[in-house]
Amino acid sequence: MADNTDFLAQAKAQMDAWGDEMKKMQAKMMEAGTAGQDQMIKQIEAMNEQRKQAEKHLEELGKANMEAWKDVQGSMEKAWKDLEKSMEEARKKFMP
Repeated sequence: MADNTDFLAQAKAQMDAWGDEMKKMQAKMMEAGTAGQDQMIKQIEAMNEQRKQAEKHLEELGKANMEAWKDVQGSMEKAWKDLEKSMEEARKKFMP
């Protein structure tokens, strides 16, 4: 169970770091003026939704017993990769 606990702790720390980074992007959005805000708002909203889904999977993973862990872990990993990809795209667009 230690491996699972370590994984959950690391995943939570990463989610918190992404949350902080998203706040910085939102602050940049406010500086961008109206021209760039529409695109940034859509991107941030999409990332927030992906983050919520990843957090939901992370919560399910924390409640799962060892047998269910593998089933839930697969969906968590997919949500994680999707959010990771969106964060990278957002960094390129909004955090030069």
